[in-house]
Amino acid sequence: MSKLEEKELKELRESIAKPNQIATEIGLRYIAYHSLDKLVDAFGEASKEQQDKVKEIEDKYGKGNLNIDTGEITPIEE
Repeated sequence: MSKLEEKELKELRESIAKPNQIATEIGLRYIAYHSLDKLVDAFGEASKEQQDKVKEIEDKYGKGNLNIDTGEITPIEE
């Protein structure tokens, strides 16, 4: 029975792994590309929710600068 040398075996394993790694990367990029529209929509929805929440707070407390860490609002002189 013949046996490959360690160097030959290592090179063969690498030559098999490389196309698999590339195929995996292609798949991940394909998925990411097709998920982009959903992410853009989600970003738009999140931004709208943020604007609505800010409006709700302004309606309740008036316009001001909010310290998000403490919750303190410093009124803005208009």
